[in-house]
Amino acid sequence: MQIYKTKKQITAALTHLCERDKKLASAFEKYGTPPMRESPDGFHGLVRLLISQQVSTAAATSIQAKFDAAMGGMEPENLLALSEAEVTACGISRPKQRYLRNLAEAIVSDGLDLKALRKADNQTVYETLVALLGIGPWTAQCYLLFCLRRADMFPAGDLALQESVRMLYGLDARPDAPALETFAQRWQPHRGAVARLLWTYYNGEQAEAKAARK
Repeated sequence: MQIYKTKKQITAALTHLCERDKKLASAFEKYGTPPMRESPDGFHGLVRLLISQQVSTAAATSIQAKFDAAMGGMEPENLLALSEAEVTACGISRPKQRYLRNLAEAIVSDGLDLKALRKADNQTVYETLVALLGIGPWTAQCYLLFCLRRADMFPAGDLALQESVRMLYGLDARPDAPALETFAQRWQPHRGAVARLLWTYYNGEQAEAKAARK
């Protein structure tokens, strides 16, 4: 179970993979080593991921800032002490409020030990998280990738990853999650490094296309 601790590890992983993948090498040559995109683990990390579900990065950042201010400290007890009106004022939808409160209650009342998950294997972490209300495959995999920095994690259900693979590899159609999961097996055991690069590639290509349209 490898964990990325530095950007040098990501650089080394991508350099090795690019020796046998010319398409990937072209993206790596153009955009370089992608950022770590580290996030805190535990309650704070899951809160950030839940808030970011199905909203733009800008919207998630704004909502998170308001929520952080309302919380005072990122502890589950603080969330449970907030009223529905206070959480709604942060811009958090009612379904997400249910997810957040369920997570806080699971930690406070049901003994969910997120610290123990730091040392658990990927499958144990994944199964523990997806059993919680509002946490699906994407959220659980992103938690493993960014919060626990697991090296071989690839959220194949992410639309940007699907589209970046379609563009980079010249596919006729965007692969769905099962197809991309199979496609990504070629990058084991460093799928996490490739995911970071593909997100950087996607954002860069989108920015170029937007600039060309002006």
